[in-house]
Amino acid sequence: MVHSVRYTRVLDTNVIYPLEIRDLLLWFAHFELFTPKWSETIFEEWVNVMKSKGISDKEIKNEWTMLI
Repeated sequence: MVHSVRYTRVLDTNVIYPLEIRDLLLWFAHFELFTPKWSETIFEEWVNVMKSKGISDKEIKNEWTMLI
């Protein structure tokens, strides 16, 4: 049975940093299985994690542009 109810879920840094998990969750969101949400605090934490992994500011901006 297919449900048409849309759920809202907060995606924390630990699920939007690993690319595989994030891509899977955003694929689910694309097909309206749920609506992803995050806060400014989560975004700031995500940026700090990305920088600590050596990812450039340009790449971080590109990734964020895809998320919004």
